[in-house]
Amino acid sequence: MECADAATGETRYVICAVGRDDGDYVFTPFGHLADGDPYEAYTPPNGGSCIAD
Repeated sequence: MECADAATGETRYVICAVGRDDGDYVFTPFGHLADGDPYEAYTPPNGGSCIAD
């Protein structure tokens, strides 16, 4: 779902679990999508490349 970052106000795309409670929808956020290219944002635990050579 599209949300605003609580600290900066920037748009974030949040991964949520969706449930029901007495006919209402309940959204529980548990992560957000990375901005830009995730291959450039992260490295695997061994410090190598995320891209297969």
